[in-house]
Amino acid sequence: MNRKVFPLAVVLLCLAAPALRAQHPMGIPMEPDPAPKASDLTVAQLLAKSAEARGGEQKLKAVHSVTMAGTWVTTQSKSSPITVTIAPGRYVRRIEQAEPGKASFKAVNGAETWEITPQLGIFKPLAMIPQDASRYRRLADPQGALVDAQAKKNKVEVVGKTSWKGSDVYKLKVTYPDGATNFIYLDGKSFLPVRIVDTLYVNQLHKDFGLEIVYEDYRDVNGVKWPFTEKVKAPEVNFAQTTVWKTIEPNKPFDPAIFKAPKG
Repeated sequence: MNRKVFPLAVVLLCLAAPALRAQHPMGIPMEPDPAPKASDLTVAQLLAKSAEARGGEQKLKAVHSVTMAGTWVTTQSKSSPITVTIAPGRYVRRIEQAEPGKASFKAVNGAETWEITPQLGIFKPLAMIPQDASRYRRLADPQGALVDAQAKKNKVEVVGKTSWKGSDVYKLKVTYPDGATNFIYLDGKSFLPVRIVDTLYVNQLHKDFGLEIVYEDYRDVNGVKWPFTEKVKAPEVNFAQTTVWKTIEPNKPFDPAIFKAPKG
């Protein structure tokens, strides 16, 4: 999967991947966007307006970490507590399960990436496959891909202005240092990121699937706006999920040990 504006739990789809083909007939791929019109704003103007909409470049650059806690709900109405902590080059996500001691983890700790996923039979820390490792390294950015993009070597291009859900949006293409790409959509009025179109590689199915991520319910936290609801769907595999954050805490102190793979 190519990634991302906000460090989210949206990639949780892969937890359900082994059973997707058996449980759901393959659906219809996402509809393509209407043909974009020429943008009336340059990429520099759009990045500046997006940063200002979220609170300003100075405040965004002052975000050195973020800790989020909330609830993850899938198509099957399964609800699980979720926590995510992100710092530059570091990321850890924990999803609690009904059975004690069966939490799942995805983590990046610099060059090391690891996971524990009991649903897939992974009960001890295991190195991620290359596609997941690349994706989660891009998630290890508490500010988001559009903030200080040039310094992060994220190449941003304006595709144009198009419509989505009856509103005008600016469509941006982001190419990351590893060559991965995705598309970020800014609301035509607020300039807040409202949508990402991406791909997700499902290892169990050996295939990329179209993925849509929608950001809603922006709230101000210490002068910076964050989306408190994230909706993701992969229509080709008839899957959808929603993450609702109860708390988002920028620059909350954390123990660096949380990013390290447990021993034993």
